[in-house]
Amino acid sequence: MDPILNKMKSIISESEHVVVVSGLEVVLEAGLNGVRAEQIAYDIEQQFGYSNDEIISSAFFSRRVDLFYRYYKEVILNKELEPTPVHKGIAKIQDAGKLDVIVTRTVYPLHQLAGCENVIELHGSVEDNHCTNCNKVFGSKYIRNAKGIPCCDECGIPLRPGFTLFGEMVDNGKMTQASNAVEDADVLLIVGAGLNSALCRHLIKYYTGKKMILLNTKKTMGDEKADYRAYGNLSEMLTYITADLEEAEEEDEQD
Repeated sequence: MDPILNKMKSIISESEHVVVVSGLEVVLEAGLNGVRAEQIAYDIEQQFGYSNDEIISSAFFSRRVDLFYRYYKEVILNKELEPTPVHKGIAKIQDAGKLDVIVTRTVYPLHQLAGCENVIELHGSVEDNHCTNCNKVFGSKYIRNAKGIPCCDECGIPLRPGFTLFGEMVDNGKMTQASNAVEDADVLLIVGAGLNSALCRHLIKYYTGKKMILLNTKKTMGDEKADYRAYGNLSEMLTYITADLEEAEEEDEQD
């Protein structure tokens, strides 16, 4: 295996405060499209008659809630939510007592399904759709199985999607929480996002350490800011660098 992965493995094993930044490529590897679904933008315009960015805007939701929810069901919720070895590898870091926080802009609770806690979902979640009248919350299965527009089963009004729409502000409290976590990290592990992505550009400003690790599917401009970099299949790399963490935890317990 690449010596750089062995170095990453050693760094994580010796760390105490890891913060993970989980990007879009993690979602794509799980077979999900994401909210913007940029990789199939042409197909979306042909199928829906509007661009993906138009459909997921707050203005479009107000005007064409029927088409918005068709997009939500068919594109955003295009398959069942199933954690990959990426999510399970990060859960191992948590189980070894080394993980502080996971920060993500993606809207699928895959990390939580793998057993992770302390996930900061900057743009919300497909599990937090709610009624604006009674505030009852409805998960992604309710959205997927609803006939037509998903409505509150008590109030009968269309549900508000659980994620931030274009034209809306990101929760400043969550951004502050994420920035503080990065500032306190001894290791910053970025998975599935380039350092020039909107998420990373903001957060890496707060990291002052020398152990910024980047795992991504391909090189992107600006990646040289990371102290350690590796590219390829995310699941294979995460599985490798977290393989011995459980064993190390067991040894500590025996001592």
